[in-house]
Amino acid sequence: MPSARRTVTVTETLHVDRPPEAVFDYTQDYATRSHWDPVISDAVVVRDEPRTVRVLAEGVGSYAIQYRLLRRPERTSASFVDVRSWWLAGGGGSWRYDARDGGTDWTQTNTLELRHPYLLQVFAPLIRRRLRDGMRDAMANAKAILEGRAPSD
Repeated sequence: MPSARRTVTVTETLHVDRPPEAVFDYTQDYATRSHWDPVISDAVVVRDEPRTVRVLAEGVGSYAIQYRLLRRPERTSASFVDVRSWWLAGGGGSWRYDARDGGTDWTQTNTLELRHPYLLQVFAPLIRRRLRDGMRDAMANAKAILEGRAPSD
């Protein structure tokens, strides 16, 4: 009998006063990702088809983001593969870019699959909070840059 997946999922939405194409292009450009996402310390596109990006993430380790869907400027979805982390087994997410009021509602849903059952039992609330806070901080930084303001420290 297969074991149940041990996951934590968080969804956040932020309105950016820029069109979906601009938000999509900036947030999907891994050359600038570490400028606005403090969790990502390094990112390299290793394959174009399917688009695969190797990232080094603070406090996590490294993993490859393998895109399942890359539909500019509407949405993306991806899985974490080739994960090299003592606590993270996998995960993935989807990002949506919806035009509204002359700007974009940018929605991220991210899921982390934990390697060990006790991590979920003991640390799920902390992991969920850290994931949510990290997403909020990164999205706020990208918003500030896209809107021509300095990102927060």
